[in-house]
Amino acid sequence: MVDATDKRSLLKVAALVAVAAGAGVVNGILGTGAGTVLYFLFRKTAGNRGGSSPKDCFCAAMAAVFPISLISAATYPESVTGGDGLLLPLIIPAALGGLRGAAISEKADSDVLKKTFAVIVSAGGAYMLFG
Repeated sequence: MVDATDKRSLLKVAALVAVAAGAGVVNGILGTGAGTVLYFLFRKTAGNRGGSSPKDCFCAAMAAVFPISLISAATYPESVTGGDGLLLPLIIPAALGGLRGAAISEKADSDVLKKTFAVIVSAGGAYMLFG
């Protein structure tokens, strides 16, 4: 809980709000990245004090990214309705895959999830740089 009379608490909240806004900007520019920024924010603020597990922080980041992604997608309507027409047929399978992945993550070891995520992000980054 934040004590409104405590200057340090107010500065901390302001810093958290600034990082969260920055995550939205990153997602708006790149179309990705907000979840990673928010995960680090949640781990730094809650997880390191024992308040949340890595899985809880990851789930919170995903929940926060959902509205950010909707807003980002709404700013690029031609990507949703035009182009090669590939997006709309992929939404339902992607959503079903997300449900399945969430069920798997409930039972998976946190260390395995972290390493899997690191490999996927690293592979994606390498592809963007060299592919």
